[in-house]
Amino acid sequence: MSPSKIVITGTIASGKSTLCKLLEEMGYKVISADEVNRALLEPGSKNFEAIKNSGEFDEAFNNESFDKKALAQIIFSDSQKLKKLNQLTHRNILDEIENQIAKLDESVVFIEIPLFFQMEEKFVANEVWLVVANYETQLQRLMTRDNIDRAYAKSKIESQDQLLTMKENSNVVFDNSTSIENLRKELEIVLKQKDLL
Repeated sequence: MSPSKIVITGTIASGKSTLCKLLEEMGYKVISADEVNRALLEPGSKNFEAIKNSGEFDEAFNNESFDKKALAQIIFSDSQKLKKLNQLTHRNILDEIENQIAKLDESVVFIEIPLFFQMEEKFVANEVWLVVANYETQLQRLMTRDNIDRAYAKSKIESQDQLLTMKENSNVVFDNSTSIENLRKELEIVLKQKDLL
């Protein structure tokens, strides 16, 4: 029997990874799309080869070495290149997640996909759990985490329209504006409601 698939997503610096850590501490299986992608970017792996062979990102490669920072700069300044990169990599990431899920003997599995709502390639989930935080909390966390100034942090935060759409299309919304302890309590309530605890 295939497990129930619950996607964890959220706004930037909202605490998606914190929620996933809490789930792991409670003994649940969590798959990270970012970790899957990191493995697929290793030399010889699917996304490494797809990006390298596309001919669109040559300046990010030096023989077999791959400069992820150079790639980040390329896509940050060119939305078409970002779209191309997503087309090359997202399907491979989702396929690998499905492969990992197929090998599990769990009743439920959580999958952390930060850009779930922004992806053109869709991952079919039983539920979507969204993590949000108030604007000021997001700003402070982002400035601290990425060591950036307030103006740059503001530019990285999603628009309110995006946030509204994300909330409307989620089964559960966690507000992680305060403490980890409060988030843990919120999580325990939801897990009990869903007969997962």
